[in-house]
Amino acid sequence: MDWKERYADKLRTPDEAVKVVKSGDFVRFAWNSIFNTCWALAPALAQRAPELENVTIDTTWSMASELGLLAPGTEKSWRTFTAFTYGPTEIAKLSARDEQTNFYSLCQHLVPLVDGPFRDEARKSFSESDVLMIMISPPNEQGIVSFGTHLWGSRREVRNAKIVIGEVNEQLPIIPGGDNWMPVDEFDYLVESTPMDLYGAVAGLMETPPEQQEPSEVICALIASELINDGDCIMFGGGAIPMRIAPFLENKVDLGCHTEVVCPLDLMKSGVINNKRRNLVPGKTSCTAMAAWKKEDEEYLNGNALFDIRDSELNNHILYFARNDNMVAINAPLEINLFSEINIERVGYRYFRGVGGQVEMVIGALSAKNGRSIHGVISRKLSKTTEQWVSAIVPQFTYPGVASIPRHFADFIVTEYGIASLLGKSERQRAEELISIAHPDYRAELKKEAQRLFYQ
Repeated sequence: MDWKERYADKLRTPDEAVKVVKSGDFVRFAWNSIFNTCWALAPALAQRAPELENVTIDTTWSMASELGLLAPGTEKSWRTFTAFTYGPTEIAKLSARDEQTNFYSLCQHLVPLVDGPFRDEARKSFSESDVLMIMISPPNEQGIVSFGTHLWGSRREVRNAKIVIGEVNEQLPIIPGGDNWMPVDEFDYLVESTPMDLYGAVAGLMETPPEQQEPSEVICALIASELINDGDCIMFGGGAIPMRIAPFLENKVDLGCHTEVVCPLDLMKSGVINNKRRNLVPGKTSCTAMAAWKKEDEEYLNGNALFDIRDSELNNHILYFARNDNMVAINAPLEINLFSEINIERVGYRYFRGVGGQVEMVIGALSAKNGRSIHGVISRKLSKTTEQWVSAIVPQFTYPGVASIPRHFADFIVTEYGIASLLGKSERQRAEELISIAHPDYRAELKKEAQRLFYQ
């Protein structure tokens, strides 16, 4: 029997495939992006809620939680766990401290540690599962499938699952080569996908609200003119400033890119990002995934050999990332406190996504030859919770905030009021630098708090 016959033998309907899930199972929807959500399998599993209890479901970096899994009446059926939350229902339940939803911290380069001793609990959380559901491409003539433009930790998850269900998407664009492959024989069951057009939904992420237009432009111009040189290798994080800086880099020469999932593709098309000067993987953009924000991006990525797509445990590894000379990580924080700790996960009880690869790439950039870490943030924002203007620079994090990036790795903080250079500064000096770039409306209160924190 060749692979084509075995493939046909594994085909099931979504309802048939999810029957393998039993009460008490650990089910994982592969961490390979909202774009690769299992649109057919997730709602089929949700329909089984009355039959199941005490199931654990990992929904990290997917929209599976929005497809009925958190509907009323599912509370005894399962709990969800996520290290990077995206669905509004899941975010709302996490923020309300609803016990059906749970958040855990994860740095992807640590995942191989679970292969060692003393790691049974971490192995199950980070890697293993009773049932894995994951989106894949149709196999090629050699019986090899791809994970599209979003690889992440897919291969390890497939290898460490007891049962693997592949949701086959005929429309999935593919970044070829690298680690982005798996024999179709590794999958126990296969279902046909129900493709979704997300471009309309994500288009708003790239739009700048009117009140942010001018400060965003000032911050991007400061970063581009003062902190980025020709030939630098750039990591673009998520968030307002990293995703709006591309037009301000158009006059740079021979930029490189080693990123996690975000790269301004227009800069690659124009030749500004050409990776000519990269000492690690010359000529290619390194990534573990690549986000397409519009149909034209998807068409550009499909079959494009200018990307070196690797497992996230390698691509995001601090030591691998640090091998790039002139590495610059550009990210966005939620809050920075006067101790220069950086919060990128939650403001008070309200959750915002997760750390992704930011922690690793901040430390990696600072470990690189001529490396820099930059956090760009508008000095104040309108709170979605209180509908009041709040400062991004605060005496202490909004309770119960968390320090995602320790102060030891705080480097350059940029607002529309200037650049704070923190590395090598004392606590008092850092506080003074941060206050100098805070919004003027909050400086008096910040100075008062700095006096209380750092002086007698």
